[in-house]
Amino acid sequence: MLHTINYSITRLFDVILYPFAFINDFWGILFLSAVSSLVVLVVYKYLSSPGKIKDAKDKIKANILAIRLYRDFWKVILISFGKSVLYTLKYFSLNLLPLVLVLPILVPIFSQMDVRYRMRPFQTGEAAVVKAYFNDAVDNLDIQLQASDSVKPLMNPVFVTAKKEVNWRVAVQADNAFDLQIKVGDKIHTKKLAAGNYKGAISNKKYSYSSINHFFYPAEPLFDSAGNLKAVYVAHPGKTVNFLGTRIHWLLHYLVLMLVIVLGLRKKFGVEF
Repeated sequence: MLHTINYSITRLFDVILYPFAFINDFWGILFLSAVSSLVVLVVYKYLSSPGKIKDAKDKIKANILAIRLYRDFWKVILISFGKSVLYTLKYFSLNLLPLVLVLPILVPIFSQMDVRYRMRPFQTGEAAVVKAYFNDAVDNLDIQLQASDSVKPLMNPVFVTAKKEVNWRVAVQADNAFDLQIKVGDKIHTKKLAAGNYKGAISNKKYSYSSINHFFYPAEPLFDSAGNLKAVYVAHPGKTVNFLGTRIHWLLHYLVLMLVIVLGLRKKFGVEF
């Protein structure tokens, strides 16, 4: 059930972000930063207590000021310090409920951004590492990576017995996404490998069962009747987002933009942090 919901969210984001697929990644990040900011502001507007939060902040500032003004009176310092700690705890407790409720909403957005802006497709001629993970021992496993026009194995499979995994190194020879085929016994399992001009979500891992790990790799559905196979991993190259001459990780763009938008609109929403 979880993987069905997770994969459906991915398909929904594919539609929402389609207009941004052909322009600089920054604009998609800006759009999702704005959406995330509105979610945060709406949740805080209806679930937080701006008056109590502002009062707690003022009390913290007042007690810190008292410590600075009366630094020669140890009793005043001790009392003011104790009060500042208590009001600090009150301040965090007032922000706790909205934060607890907003995080489950933002995590799916975060996951969708990660599979779209953290990795890039392989280019023709680049080498890729492929790993197949299994639940049981791999010593006598009948397994092979199928060669095709899109991928060429560069080495025989390496059986890592201690980790229950099988590794390959391959050369990518495609200009678009394709299905990597791994044959285990008489069953063929496929894992998408993004290459060339592919536009869309990229997942390093594909799982055979639903778990919390699958939640962070939502770009592909689960394997069908995988048997002993646990997951297949393809290490796609990382990328940075280029904007105004800078090349930085998408997360930094996201956090800075979200901070600017939230702080810029908080008074219009009547929100206090």
